[in-house]
Amino acid sequence: MTCIGAVVRRGVQGRVGTLLGLLALVTSALVVSAASPAPATPYCANRPEVGGAIEQRYVDMGGPGGALGCPVTGELVNPDGFGRRQQFDHGTVYWSPRSGAWPVWGHIGDYWCAHGCERGFARYPTSYEYRVGGEIRQNFQCAVIHFQDLGGGTTRTWSGGNICA
Repeated sequence: MTCIGAVVRRGVQGRVGTLLGLLALVTSALVVSAASPAPATPYCANRPEVGGAIEQRYVDMGGPGGALGCPVTGELVNPDGFGRRQQFDHGTVYWSPRSGAWPVWGHIGDYWCAHGCERGFARYPTSYEYRVGGEIRQNFQCAVIHFQDLGGGTTRTWSGGNICA
């Protein structure tokens, strides 16, 4: 004798399993497409092309005549295997699907990379640098990194720690 409740549960479980399988397939397709190199555009003679979200940030920042200058590398896979980056004359634009594309450079960039870049405690950048009083700050997924020029050639760069921990 078959219990009707058991048949209904098996039917629902089968549909849920099918939906979860489809969800996993769609998610993996999105991750693969997000990780694929973007179509690229040349901006500077004899220099690598720039594409995708990194290109959009580059254009927003003035392209070759802006703060970043011309590209030095093509789009590179980050050591975490997840995000991307592209190096320019005056900085690097880092991208991940969760953070978007943001430039990192100067003392803040040096401090961030001395602490592991995107694999370190701060993770990926989530903003431009901005000024608060006598400091320059930049937001990252798990930290805010601060820079201050103390005068006389003395500077200080620090973080308040990992807010994701």
